[in-house]
Amino acid sequence: MLNLKFSQPFESPVWEVKCHDDKLLINTRNHENFHSAFALVDLKKKELLWQGLEFEDPWWVSAYHLYNNVVVFQKFEDTQNIESRSVFGFDLQKQEVVWSLENVKLLGAQNRLLYLTMPEAEEKLSFDVLKGDWTEAQKVDREVPLEQYPVHYEVDNPHFETLARFLDLKAGLELKGSCDYLEASGTIFIAANHVMDELKALTLCVFDESGNLLLRESLDSGVKGLVSGAFFIVQDALIFVTGKNELKIYSIDEKN
Repeated sequence: MLNLKFSQPFESPVWEVKCHDDKLLINTRNHENFHSAFALVDLKKKELLWQGLEFEDPWWVSAYHLYNNVVVFQKFEDTQNIESRSVFGFDLQKQEVVWSLENVKLLGAQNRLLYLTMPEAEEKLSFDVLKGDWTEAQKVDREVPLEQYPVHYEVDNPHFETLARFLDLKAGLELKGSCDYLEASGTIFIAANHVMDELKALTLCVFDESGNLLLRESLDSGVKGLVSGAFFIVQDALIFVTGKNELKIYSIDEKN
């Protein structure tokens, strides 16, 4: 069995989780009342640091990039023009906006650099999110990501039938449609789409190298379509959301 290290229910569904170093930034979004908020989890201490962070016009604000203690938030300024955006840097420790840029077109981000263009400058510009200032365009050594994400397998993949037989034999679960698969730390992780009580469902199964079932968690049921990207691993921690609202973290280096 795997050991549960952290569990946190939220009032609204978890929409997105961004990770860097020992920080998890969680965005919850409620489509019924168009409410959006953010929370921060310390992955090393396995504790919720704060939650309920909101901005003006919260539905149109989303996290674009997370690096060190700074989150780059983007805000869509024109609902008819997705390219019309502003961005601002938010210090996670101070919990305050430390810089902002208006009317930008985002091209990407790498480590501490944000790449963008502005109407008055067609060339690609570089902005240092930690210093909050422009910088000369430069090549930044890409950090080796700590996160590990699963591979998505569709029915037409040559390995699909092997995975389907494995799940049926080891977990009694009939794979339908697709699944996400990952091997890490001598452990096998499979998030499988299947049917339960005539409803489409998604279940996460974790096995050791011998095929022994270590964990079985129902992630969602009554879903309208196939689901992917349901879990990831960072710093020997398995991270996923159950029932749309509850974030869970299991240790994968501690088994009993």
